[in-house]
Amino acid sequence: MSKIIAYKKDARHCFSQIRFDSREKILISVANNPAHSIKVIKLFAGIIPYKTVWEYSLPEGAKNGPAKLISLFADRSGKKVDHPLDAITTKLLTCRSCSEAVRALQQAERS
Repeated sequence: MSKIIAYKKDARHCFSQIRFDSREKILISVANNPAHSIKVIKLFAGIIPYKTVWEYSLPEGAKNGPAKLISLFADRSGKKVDHPLDAITTKLLTCRSCSEAVRALQQAERS
């Protein structure tokens, strides 16, 4: 099963790392300044940021940005989350590989 290997959510940092069943690792970074955005980066050798595999940004000044990002990833039947990092991390934990995670993110973006 995929698992969270790093998680930090405070006033200055907002990220998590997931190791998939395939042994691939990704870094999920959530920013709120200047615009709300999420970036998913594949890690080379598990530690070096290698390639951005998915990115999503809301326009600057978008109203209720965090709620929009949460609704993008929230599982309708799952537990309630109050932060975009928790929503995307929970969604990606069900994936077995980086490519499966990218497909899940692209599907969430389209819906």
